Amino acid sequence: MDSNENVDSQVISDFGDEWATYNYEKGEFSKELKLQFEMYSNLMNFQEFNPLESVAADFGAGTGRWAEFVLDSFKKVYLVEPSQGAFEVLTRKFKSKSNVSLENSTISESAILTNSLDFAMSLGVLHHISNTDQALKDINSKLKSGGLFLGYLYYKIENKPFLYRITFSLANYLRNRISNLPFKRKRRISHLIAFFVYLPFARLSKVLNKLKIKTSNIPLHQYANLNFYMMKNDALDRFGTKLEKRFNQEEIKKLLSDAGFDSNSIIFSEFEPFWTFVARKS
Repeated sequence: MDSNENVDSQVISDFGDEWATYNYEKGEFSKELKLQFEMYSNLMNFQEFNPLESVAADFGAGTGRWAEFVLDSFKKVYLVEPSQGAFEVLTRKFKSKSNVSLENSTISESAILTNSLDFAMSLGVLHHISNTDQALKDINSKLKSGGLFLGYLYYKIENKPFLYRITFSLANYLRNRISNLPFKRKRRISHLIAFFVYLPFARLSKVLNKLKIKTSNIPLHQYANLNFYMMKNDALDRFGTKLEKRFNQEEIKKLLSDAGFDSNSIIFSEFEPFWTFVARKS
């Protein structure tokens, strides 16, 4: 096993532990999750798909927290998840859904037939693997010609002011150290970060939003209307993951074009989180 495979294997294991901890099984956060998914999918019009014929897949489905919002739009939805911990959650949550097919595999190992999908999505996954370019090619191969892909890749903070970038650099410095700790220690530290950093910034942004004051350059402003459980989850996601890659728009365009997507079809969202985008297979 080479170094990239070792890192990917550790990332998969860490995410399995994370999703076993934050499994969203009880459905008590459905309102906040729906709000967050709408932010990811603001470029989408799911009415273009025929729920009696169209087929979709969520690659790196995690606990299925995003997939549950697209089930009614498709005849069949594949949920592909490599980590055992998250896959066990998926099995419990979706075992009674007749239009869901579960795969405990990586994107490259998926048994989904080539040229079979009308829609695919991968949100917050591909920047945590070493072979992002190959994963996009594998996803493209599963789509029909003209099939639509919804993706989300971390951005390079290129449109933020200097102070924001300094704050990010500090956070990244901490991530590089915290992510190498055992999972239980990472979880405890991320809880403290969520309480002492995420929560104050989120509540500040919520107050400023009510006062009609712009908050886009305040760190963590996107959590203004989200609950503390999701902040703890995302703090662990942010500081507990060994591998994190970031891209600007031009780099994403090249990755998508090289993977077989129509460069003229690529559209980036103008709203956070950055960068969410859609692209169609050539």
